[in-house]
Amino acid sequence: MEYVSYNNLVKNDLSNNDNFSTYIALGFFDGVHLGHQALFKMCTDKAKSSNSISAAVLLDPHPETIVNNIDNFSLLTTLEEKIKQIKNCGIERIYVLNFSDELKKINGEDFVKEILLEKFHMSAVFVGYNYHFGYQKKGDINLIKLLSEKYNFKYYILEPIRTNDGQIISSTLIKELLKKGDIEKANQLLGYSYQISGRVIHGDKRGGGILSFNTANVEITREKLLPQSGVYIVLVEIEGNKFPGLANIGVKPTFQDNLSNKSNTISLEVHIFNFKKDIYYQNITVSLLKRMRDEKRFTDAGKLAQQIRKDKLNADIFFSKQKNI
Repeated sequence: MEYVSYNNLVKNDLSNNDNFSTYIALGFFDGVHLGHQALFKMCTDKAKSSNSISAAVLLDPHPETIVNNIDNFSLLTTLEEKIKQIKNCGIERIYVLNFSDELKKINGEDFVKEILLEKFHMSAVFVGYNYHFGYQKKGDINLIKLLSEKYNFKYYILEPIRTNDGQIISSTLIKELLKKGDIEKANQLLGYSYQISGRVIHGDKRGGGILSFNTANVEITREKLLPQSGVYIVLVEIEGNKFPGLANIGVKPTFQDNLSNKSNTISLEVHIFNFKKDIYYQNITVSLLKRMRDEKRFTDAGKLAQQIRKDKLNADIFFSKQKNI
């Protein structure tokens, strides 16, 4: 995989210097869901049969942050998570274009000619049925078809990938499911378990003391979409190893009265089963497998600890029935 980020529209070290023919998938690819995965499979399969390089071209940050000054996005994947998932799809190179004021002004034809063709030596492009690009999103699949004749490259358009009940799989649909707490349906459309990655930071130190359950507080980036609050069965990845656990997403209402500075800030707190290592300031990935219950307010810490023991027992039963975990 090749990861390239740049601050200007055209930069010498961005080029595909080996001059290999490149098959390029285009899109924002938030979530890298089953629809995106189908596009990547088409790209990698065609590239292999043509002895070409498969690649994805990404934009970062989200174009709306530059075009309309919107910065309150809730994304399914951070850039790092997105790159990881795309790499898992077999894409050989990933180019990340810094979406700047300069880049937003480029029209569709110049984007294809100056970047995709001249810099990346594109010989085939892969896009979804509703793909738009270029200045004011005026470029679409019809423009791609016209440009393919003018500049002699191939194009492939992926039709919508649908659920069994006919819904088009999209990032928007998955976000709606997560907000409702339907993590299992969201995972089906993603093709993998929804993940939250972050650094372990110090919390209020109640887990190992008051509750007798050690917990890891995960620092979450502002752009990351969190699902409906509640208690989830999870797998926690630490340095390539995976451990079962429970996660609480919410405001920890039982302890709100004890906090000197009350806040409705949503947090992610993870109890990793049979794990006692110091992982402060390490990056971990939490995969959400099943939502068990709503977040509740208990009258005291003892009742909360009793509930956590019940939750852990149910989680143990869940894991005992899983064959692929």
